[in-house]
Amino acid sequence: MQVPTEVGERRYTGGVNRKRGEQARHCDERLTRAFNLLGKRWSGVILGVLLEGPAHFAVLARTIPGISERMLSDRLDELSRAGLIDRTVLDGPQIGVIYQLNESGRALRPGLLKLGEWAERYMAPPAKRHAPRSRRTASA
Repeated sequence: MQVPTEVGERRYTGGVNRKRGEQARHCDERLTRAFNLLGKRWSGVILGVLLEGPAHFAVLARTIPGISERMLSDRLDELSRAGLIDRTVLDGPQIGVIYQLNESGRALRPGLLKLGEWAERYMAPPAKRHAPRSRRTASA
């Protein structure tokens, strides 16, 4: 089977035109900046949880399986400095902190929801781990 060496021009997002088979020659600086922040482990997950509403640190730590408190603290600080979440310290006999998305963080909602839809459609769910069977059950 012969494959043509040149195929007509295609239109890509952002107005980039190239012929099939040509190599990419441009890295979108906007995507680079976005993924440098959001592509870090746990950042997207934290933002996804905060899409559901404000949450205390302890609630976030319990809700996100596998994240250490140190990592959660570091990511919350980074997302706060990036201007995506607000940190509110509660007064009282038991001091608490609530984290919530601000306007900039809420603007990510459509993109994060679309990313979740994409993952559901195109990525296989993780394999479920089965508890090991006891010897009695296995031999019975």
